[in-house]
Amino acid sequence: MSKLQENIAKAETYLARFRERGVLNRIGGEDVAGGDGAAFETLSPVDLKPLATVARGNAADIDRAAKAAKAAFGEWAAMPGDARKKLLHKIADAIVARAEEIAFVECMDTGQSLKFMAKAALRGAENFRFFADRAPEARDGKALRADGQVNVTTRVPIGPVGIITPWNTPFMLSTWKIAPALA
Repeated sequence: MSKLQENIAKAETYLARFRERGVLNRIGGEDVAGGDGAAFETLSPVDLKPLATVARGNAADIDRAAKAAKAAFGEWAAMPGDARKKLLHKIADAIVARAEEIAFVECMDTGQSLKFMAKAALRGAENFRFFADRAPEARDGKALRADGQVNVTTRVPIGPVGIITPWNTPFMLSTWKIAPALA
């Protein structure tokens, strides 16, 4: 068996649960189908085989997600920086624990090389750690120094945000947006 065949076989083990159950929307801590039941099939650019059936969200799903995020916002906004730091480090630890799975799934989903995606998965964890370590200082107006620039940061939670994730490295690039928003 070639290394490529071995890697595809390993990827298949990680993809099995997505193929069996599909990919649902995560709203208010629950996995849910799209409001109108619509879904689409996503194909792997590696071998053009189906990866999974994915719930197609609609405007009502977005409204429901925004309401769930708003309901959770008050508690999160009031959480002390040290508590946010601890939780964000737990997220980073969980990413590291599942880095191989993330890399294989991202590789099959995007067509990027496994070597690149393995590094990208670990980089996602480091993004969480970077912002986690700054969470305790977030309300203090501290900033990273840069020659010729004045940066002042004051943490004032504004509420739920939406992010757009690019297709080419969706997991890692989303951590650049999610981690600072949570910190």
